[in-house]
Amino acid sequence: MSSSPDLPDGPVSPLDGVVVLDLSTSVAGQYAGRLLAMNGADVVLVEPPGGTPTRRRGPRAEGDSFLFRHLNQGKRSLVHDRRSPADRKTLRELTGRADVVLRDQGSAAPEGAGGRLVDCVVGDVPEGGAYAGWRFSEMIHQALAGAMKTTGEYDREPIYGLGERASYATGTTAYISVVSALHERRRSGSGQRVDSTVFESLAAMGQNIVSQYSYNGTHATRQRYPGFLALLRCADAWIVLFVIRNWPTVCRVLDCEHLLDDERYRTSGDRLRNWEEIVAVLQERAATRRADEVVEECQRGRVSAEKVAGLGDLLESEQWRVRRVMTRVSGPGGEEPAVRSVFTIDGAATEVRSPSPRLPDPSSRDQRRSA
Repeated sequence: MSSSPDLPDGPVSPLDGVVVLDLSTSVAGQYAGRLLAMNGADVVLVEPPGGTPTRRRGPRAEGDSFLFRHLNQGKRSLVHDRRSPADRKTLRELTGRADVVLRDQGSAAPEGAGGRLVDCVVGDVPEGGAYAGWRFSEMIHQALAGAMKTTGEYDREPIYGLGERASYATGTTAYISVVSALHERRRSGSGQRVDSTVFESLAAMGQNIVSQYSYNGTHATRQRYPGFLALLRCADAWIVLFVIRNWPTVCRVLDCEHLLDDERYRTSGDRLRNWEEIVAVLQERAATRRADEVVEECQRGRVSAEKVAGLGDLLESEQWRVRRVMTRVSGPGGEEPAVRSVFTIDGAATEVRSPSPRLPDPSSRDQRRSA
């Protein structure tokens, strides 16, 4: 198997030399593979004839879906037909040389695994548990975890968090589990099986919900937030203010300093009791202002404020430019925009290196070199 392309002189990647076979078909499993690839692992996506299901999932422009591109940038691809003795032999040989395998829950462990292999199994719920027979979606996971119970207006139905946030959280958990197992292998010399499920990842994300109920038997609801939170519509966009401190700054920025002399709003307790009245005044003043202007002035005065931004706004935002969130990667298959790095490690290269792999020709004699 060929190694990853040589990096320019400079920092090395944390996982240089680690070989990963990504047999998974889920968002969570393939996202774990992306994180491993971004940190230097040589990740080979093993696909059935016709391609992995994520190639066809979600919106697409030309060819593969945007979801597939994001999940699989930095990887190479191998078409594996289980009916083919030659393909099965190739996979056994690759498994014997791999350090890590990512696979779906319910799938069989690949043949040829050695004692040093880290076998990462990614699924919806723990095997054999109370929900083992269920069929899941992102919405069902969010509802079951309790996240939807606390999201949305109290007098309306709960809000479903769009996207694949539960699966991305699970992919991150799988990545951490794999890296931990690789670290432990340096001591023991042995691999191990690690499991990552959406059910457990969401339980960890909702730790405050679980802790609160365990502590005093109460739980959060969608009742009005009992604090200094304001969602205001400016002339061009919505903004969110959290005015737990620096009340005079908010009054100055929104040109309502007369509120500082109003006895009804003298103390924090007074303002909390009359918060809806205050928000009505703030909304009136914000309606003619530009969101970026209000946010900048509030942040300068150390008030928590942020613009409710769409994806297009984020791509053009100063913060994303300064932090270099996005980049473009190119390879034999063309060029793609990409999230540059999910996190950084001082002194190490952690950036995505190549676009998502094109589906190899199954008739190719040397698919292992596909990219």
